[in-house]
Amino acid sequence: MQPGSLWLWDDNNLHKHQNLLDGSLIFYAVTCANSPVTDSILTPQSPAPPDYYQNIFCSVFEFVLTRFAGIAADSLISDLQSYLDASSDAQRLFARLLTRKGPTFLTASLKYAEITQLEQAISELGDLKLLQLSGSVPADQLLTLLTKAQIVDYFSVPKIQAKTSKGHILDALLSSQSDLQICQRCQKQTAWITITAPQQWRLISTLYFGNAGQDWSTFVRRDLGLLAYESVALHAQQFATRNAMEEHLEERVYSSLVYRLDELPHLANALLDKLTQTATVALGLPSRQRLRQRSLLRLGKWAEKEKLLGIALSAYEHTNIPPARERQVRILSKEKRLEEANSLIAAIKKSPISATERLFTERFGKRGGGYQPPTTVIEIQETPESVEDFVLQQLIEEGGWGIHSENLMLKTLTGLIYWPICFAPLPGAFTNLFQAGPHDLFETDFFLQRQLAIENLEASLALEADFIAHITEIARKKQGIANRLVSWGLLESVTIDEWLTAIPFKQLQQLSQFLIRNLSEYRRGFPDLFICYESGHVEYVEVKGPSDQLQPQQRAWFEEFKRMNVPARVVKLLVRK
Repeated sequence: MQPGSLWLWDDNNLHKHQNLLDGSLIFYAVTCANSPVTDSILTPQSPAPPDYYQNIFCSVFEFVLTRFAGIAADSLISDLQSYLDASSDAQRLFARLLTRKGPTFLTASLKYAEITQLEQAISELGDLKLLQLSGSVPADQLLTLLTKAQIVDYFSVPKIQAKTSKGHILDALLSSQSDLQICQRCQKQTAWITITAPQQWRLISTLYFGNAGQDWSTFVRRDLGLLAYESVALHAQQFATRNAMEEHLEERVYSSLVYRLDELPHLANALLDKLTQTATVALGLPSRQRLRQRSLLRLGKWAEKEKLLGIALSAYEHTNIPPARERQVRILSKEKRLEEANSLIAAIKKSPISATERLFTERFGKRGGGYQPPTTVIEIQETPESVEDFVLQQLIEEGGWGIHSENLMLKTLTGLIYWPICFAPLPGAFTNLFQAGPHDLFETDFFLQRQLAIENLEASLALEADFIAHITEIARKKQGIANRLVSWGLLESVTIDEWLTAIPFKQLQQLSQFLIRNLSEYRRGFPDLFICYESGHVEYVEVKGPSDQLQPQQRAWFEEFKRMNVPARVVKLLVRK
């Protein structure tokens, strides 16, 4: 890093490759099922081999059949087997449909060079009940697939109305004719197919990846060489019984509905009733319990925003993760229920479940209370477009270098140091081939489950030379492999050697040891800027604009900096009056 260098790197930059993939799914056959891919096997804009979609889904479906037979619903198992027993053309067509936005497609739009007998493939998939041929579908779903010219022609739309937009024409048709009438009219002019059970095939994606956050584009990133996955032995499947799987999936439904409360506010009370039924959850999977807790917290925040304080309080009362108790105190105080608020504050003081809870009790109702980190005030004429960029340039004006990395820097270095720990094959930690970390990485018991291994690793790295050699070798060997803690893009901006040269060994040792023990709480809130001055002195700086205040998690970090004797401060910008 050259003196005077300025680097800005934030989470938005991590999506630069993802943006290239939007709107087109490019897949390749699943190759090494349980080993990371290190070479690019796809070329952008080049056609995939004829059997490539087919091979992906054959591999995926065989995996799901092997791991979930006897657990998944009989209908799902039957459909998977039907696909695997189908002809090559039928497999290729259905695989293509699964990668497209559906579930309904005009037959005329199905033009694939690798499918030699399209009509026979459609007929076969219909016989297998995987597709419905020109059947009854929601009229809006079907009409959306047609061009405006087709709609005008099929429904003899009057000339005056035909001059309006397609949307206006659709509204008129949908308000004047039933779905059945519209489908019957369309059947005379065109043909379509519909995936029979689209939700079932989406479920297969969840079962394969182990979560709802990944989809088939995962193959894109891997096969374009943008991402690889660590090879970890899978000791257990995600669900032991059908009941456990169904309960987990039910919990995901509640979670998705909570996210949609802005458009479905009438569901709030019903969701509250469902989510506060704790008896069944007590016997469920830890993953289900975690999902429910997050749903309750999200419901409480939504209800509080909507001023539905009764729902908010009830949701928070059934939540055992921060800031549920803090929010209860604030609501109770706002409603003048001071005895209840004070009682809850006393309970939090006696047994805080996080640093942010403890800090809340120290500061609530006490202006300026609690720990106050070192603060430098810079007066400005007007607020700059980026306060972080402005302060960074001010601090390195006389030499040195800096970067706006926020949480990425320490998480990345910690992820490299503790790579063997993060990918240790503990029972239940890894249940699918595309995990960038164990399921419990950010849970409170992550450290306790691995304490001995962590302490042994730290003992082996007690000497600076061993520590540097270890992290350097991990960075070299694991380059590009997905790790939820590691930002490879950040290391393209500042190399691992530059980080290890700049940050004092003991300081990095302290910070990383603290973070690996407290990932659930401290993975956020790290200061905005890392500064390495020309003298070699380093500093961590949180930047606050004229109207910004420190968040509880940021204050918690500054307390730790004080305890560790790590140089850190707040730089506050104030507009000169």
